[in-house]
Amino acid sequence: MNSQARRFPKIGCQSSTFQEARINSNLIRTILNRALLLGLLLPAGIGWAQDADRSQDGSAHRLDTMVVTADRVPEQLQGVSQHVTVFSQKDIERSGAETVADLLKSAGIQVYHDGAESYGNEGVVIRGGRSSMHGFDIAGDILVLVDGHRSGSDFLSMLDLNATERIEVIRGPGAVQYGAAAMGGVINVITKRGKQKPAAAIEAGFGSWEAQRYKAAASGQSGSFDFSVFADYFTRNDYKLGNGDNFENSDLGSRTRYTLNTGYNFNPNNRLGIILQGSQIDDAGKGEDASSRYYYYTRQNRDNYSADISYEGSSPSKATTWLARYFQGEVNYDLSRFTKTSDTQLPLSENENRYRGGQAQIGHEFEMARIVGGVDWMAYDFDQSQTGAAASASTQNRAVSDYDSWGAFLIGKLYLLENRNLVISGGLRYDLYDIAVDAEKIKEGLTVFRDIDQDNWTPSIGIAYSPLDLIKLRANYAQAFKMPLPRQLTGYTVMMSTPFIGNPDLKPEKSDNWDAGFDIDYNSFVFSGTFFYSQYEDLIGYETHNVGDSHYSAGKHYWYYNVDEATINGIEIGGRFDVGAYYGLDYTLEPYVSWTHLFEFEDGNGDKLENRSRDSLAFGIVFDSRKIGLIAGLDATYYGDQYTSDNEKLEEVGDATVVDLHLSQRIWKIEDFGEVRLKLKIRNLFDEYYSTNEDSWSPGRSFYFGLAYQY
Repeated sequence: MNSQARRFPKIGCQSSTFQEARINSNLIRTILNRALLLGLLLPAGIGWAQDADRSQDGSAHRLDTMVVTADRVPEQLQGVSQHVTVFSQKDIERSGAETVADLLKSAGIQVYHDGAESYGNEGVVIRGGRSSMHGFDIAGDILVLVDGHRSGSDFLSMLDLNATERIEVIRGPGAVQYGAAAMGGVINVITKRGKQKPAAAIEAGFGSWEAQRYKAAASGQSGSFDFSVFADYFTRNDYKLGNGDNFENSDLGSRTRYTLNTGYNFNPNNRLGIILQGSQIDDAGKGEDASSRYYYYTRQNRDNYSADISYEGSSPSKATTWLARYFQGEVNYDLSRFTKTSDTQLPLSENENRYRGGQAQIGHEFEMARIVGGVDWMAYDFDQSQTGAAASASTQNRAVSDYDSWGAFLIGKLYLLENRNLVISGGLRYDLYDIAVDAEKIKEGLTVFRDIDQDNWTPSIGIAYSPLDLIKLRANYAQAFKMPLPRQLTGYTVMMSTPFIGNPDLKPEKSDNWDAGFDIDYNSFVFSGTFFYSQYEDLIGYETHNVGDSHYSAGKHYWYYNVDEATINGIEIGGRFDVGAYYGLDYTLEPYVSWTHLFEFEDGNGDKLENRSRDSLAFGIVFDSRKIGLIAGLDATYYGDQYTSDNEKLEEVGDATVVDLHLSQRIWKIEDFGEVRLKLKIRNLFDEYYSTNEDSWSPGRSFYFGLAYQY
């Protein structure tokens, strides 16, 4: 390879560099002290606690909570060998979160913004795996599902939290269940369904920087028919940073989102459902891109639409379950970039990405075993181009890609011992991919077409053992993989005036993943801990390549390679203690803490992986009194250190603790006619000056006041 090659092996990032930095021991001690203090406070007096029905889903224990993401069928957390985090409807209501990303960070999951907040690019890091935010879900390491199927995108900001019934997060690989890109984790956003009791809500509010927010919702059930519909609208001008500076080009023209979930229930066990979702971001600014020699600012338009029709059911005994689904959608966006020295617009980047897919599965539970099998199909049509009349028209190009995949999976569980408290699980999946790309460099009239087939086998095995009802021990091994993108396999993409040329011999990125942990669920106290270890290989990066290609003119360009490996390991610790339930009070008072710490996140050369925080820590306290109608919370998020390619800690990214306060007070209530609530939120209470990602400065202190009617 070229001695001057710049290697950028990456995990969930298309142009990443690797860095190394010294550990800030004082900061680590500070984090440990905070976590330890909360850990000591949480279980105080636990030995004398009385039984209390305080589960989020109404069951006696949280380990009895039913989840569907881990094995694609309903099951209790007690028998799941992976670390699964569940956000119930009650969690969402109490959190004060406005976005899915806001909710996830409360569980110690790293959240970052690529661009100004509300620009549309919200990403997460789970166990060192990073979402890509490139517009389609095959590009990153974190797979985002909507109601159990691939959403075609990992744009979390496009999902409406108000329309969400529950969120389930698999921490660690989900490739056996869902295929490519589920290397670091799976986020399943489950939308609300109408219930027998009708409900409706409207909200209007305003906030700092001329922000406006409007929401509306209605749901219900009539006979065999149910429906649930939501819509919201948000707009905001440029915001200020914690140092008082105005962050130019950080405004948002508008963001509109809507969801309709409706269905017909043939009987209690069979339902035909239709889900329509959409979101649109208009004229959103990114802020100044200080790291680029070329761009001063960027404007973006983005829209996302999907339609899903499904038939799900079970036998009267519910021993046999089945599902058939078809879905399709679009993820489109365009970027307008302008030079730093003038208002000259560079070539416009346009992406029109369409997808469609299907699922079919059947499962059966025997006396001591369960088996689930099925097939998945997914097809993407990517139309990406750089066009425009700018002087630098030599960068203009286009590429049309077809990306088709078929997958078959088989997941089994064996229940052992008298109370089925030892569960052994295993799974196997086979995926076949057909990728075709037709690329063109417009100015020179150069074109290339390639059609490439690849396949992959993925296994997993796990064990969950509950020596007592209040504790679960678990261990899991799973492989995971990510397919090369169409433009990485073939095609022609220009970034910052340098062409990137595809390599048809690329192999999938792969990983071997181990974890072991425990979950304690004792009366009002919940605590968990997990150690995880992942070894990545065949990471895709790029380097300079000066040899002419038969399809392109000679000259400097970048060429994609399988160039490196990486090792990631760390711990996840979390707990909460409901003081109100412990003392038998009629309100909830619940401190919580959740911490993810990476011991090692390095490539094969010993360089730190970029855009990963060593520590992601969340802690706070939640208060909920239905009697006086008050919900309140104080939430703190610590954004840990990140590193540069110069082996130094990034001075202006991370290493910040941000505190948010939210209140929702009932001010009027009439029986059978609902209630009116006053809402107050103060984000970044202490006006912290911080960034979660390079060139992505976050807002300073902001206020929001809202008035909501709920029926």
